[in-house]
Amino acid sequence: MPIDMKGIIADTLLAMTKQKGIDKVTVKALIEECHISRQTFYYHFQDIMEVIEWSIERAVQETIKYTQKADTLKEALTYLIDSAVENHELIHKLMDSQKRAQMEKIFVQATKTYLQAFVECKAHDLSLNYNDVEVALNFYSFGISGLLLMYCQHDDIDTKKLAKQISQILPSNNHN
Repeated sequence: MPIDMKGIIADTLLAMTKQKGIDKVTVKALIEECHISRQTFYYHFQDIMEVIEWSIERAVQETIKYTQKADTLKEALTYLIDSAVENHELIHKLMDSQKRAQMEKIFVQATKTYLQAFVECKAHDLSLNYNDVEVALNFYSFGISGLLLMYCQHDDIDTKKLAKQISQILPSNNHN
């Protein structure tokens, strides 16, 4: 089985970020930790931000796979919220950086990708045109991202309750 060098680089970066924050991770430190050359790093990624974006996209794709199996919007949202809470330490380190504005954009885009996949998979009968769907996706992406960033900081969050509350304000035929 071939080595997943992108995965190794990304996992190492995330571990380093949890430990000391993203602002203190350099390409030099990352390649030393991975025991790879600078050339190997730049073969796979342009910079640290691209590694973060790739990592988040990978996590979103995993979440989407689960969502496609979920029977209800509430179940899908519970999984999404649980994932955010589970990664709260990493999210906090990413948001508590000089690149906060970039991180927020990445989180909003990740949430939009997730919601778009949910709509395509589960909400076939939306009676909105393309422009309306785009506005709705942007609206809910910003809202849900903000809630996740705010609530995932709390260890005692009732993820099922929050998922139910969010699902009640999202347009859907099945809010269970």
